[in-house]
Amino acid sequence: MDNLPLVESLVKNLASNLSVPVSCKIRMFPSLEDTIAYAKMLEAAGCSLLAVHGRTRDQKDGKSIRADWAVINAVKKAVRIPVLANGNIRYLEDVYDCLRETGADGVLSAESILENPALFAGYQLMADWADNASSQAEVVLEKYERVKRTELELKNPFNPATLLLEYFDLCEKYPVPWRMVRGHVHRMLGDWFRIYPDLREELNKQSKLTLEWLRDMVHQLMERDIKLVLRPSTPCEKLRYKASS
Repeated sequence: MDNLPLVESLVKNLASNLSVPVSCKIRMFPSLEDTIAYAKMLEAAGCSLLAVHGRTRDQKDGKSIRADWAVINAVKKAVRIPVLANGNIRYLEDVYDCLRETGADGVLSAESILENPALFAGYQLMADWADNASSQAEVVLEKYERVKRTELELKNPFNPATLLLEYFDLCEKYPVPWRMVRGHVHRMLGDWFRIYPDLREELNKQSKLTLEWLRDMVHQLMERDIKLVLRPSTPCEKLRYKASS
């Protein structure tokens, strides 16, 4: 973003010499006019699909700074190529709100999908179900006591542990660096580790991980008396607005 002529030349070179479409991902400038000019420059240079993050590059804290969907909407209106919206996607309902407000052709999610890989399947963490969520263990425990009483009402209860075991199977088939595996475990089991910090500490002590050790740790969590579940998002008409529009 500091050297737009260089960015333009890179995209032109790629678009001219590759046999596949070129996609770009940008963050917005503080100025709407500069952001639109940036997007139009990329389109003219040969970009075939543009992802727009509705925050500036200095706005790193996604939990305290809301992405500006109005900027993404303005970019979508200014270009002819498909636009993907990025920012503020924590639940499936957010996907449809974002599509409606931005007019984008699709959405991206980063931080939230690491915590809840079932987000796009319409499930959300029970920790997000309670108002005024707290990271204090006693409050988390109280929340999950309520979850235990209502779990049977869920038609398809998921839990992060089950998803994590599936992730380990994929890691076995498609190996990835262990630092990435460790990071994903912490993100997916964050609420559980707040309840059982002893297991988090055991994980942190492991200088060398194995899938066998990780699977055993997850099974230890599953054997304890609290179940973290993912509940289906509340069905509503807005989730089907695309089909009727």
